[in-house]
Amino acid sequence: MNQGLDLNLRLSQYDPWVIKKKLTDSDTSTFGKLSLSQVGMASITRQMRQSMVEQMETTEGVEVKVHVIEEGHQADDYTWNLVKLWDGRYFLKGGWGVFARDNGYQTGDEIGLMWDQSYERFLLHKIVQY
Repeated sequence: MNQGLDLNLRLSQYDPWVIKKKLTDSDTSTFGKLSLSQVGMASITRQMRQSMVEQMETTEGVEVKVHVIEEGHQADDYTWNLVKLWDGRYFLKGGWGVFARDNGYQTGDEIGLMWDQSYERFLLHKIVQY
């Protein structure tokens, strides 16, 4: 009795990045804020403490750690503010623009973000550089 089931197994490469983003001109400007996907952030906020979620809806947002993973063994830690606007948009501010400029992030570069629940921080990595 063939019901058209495909029983072939396939392996896909593991991709840890909950949010993938191609940087825009506003993301890479000196005073820029990094806008974040609402869908990706919905997944991340479910992993955050409720007090953090509530505080991100204030004017200043919530202070979050960001662990930037570079090629090889390089990694740096930063502290930025995560804000949720009244219309549901999210962004990182308070140093992102300077970081992007100082580290050569350009429009079109692709980054990945995920939430590290154990350490309550974002992990960020430049996936593709243009």
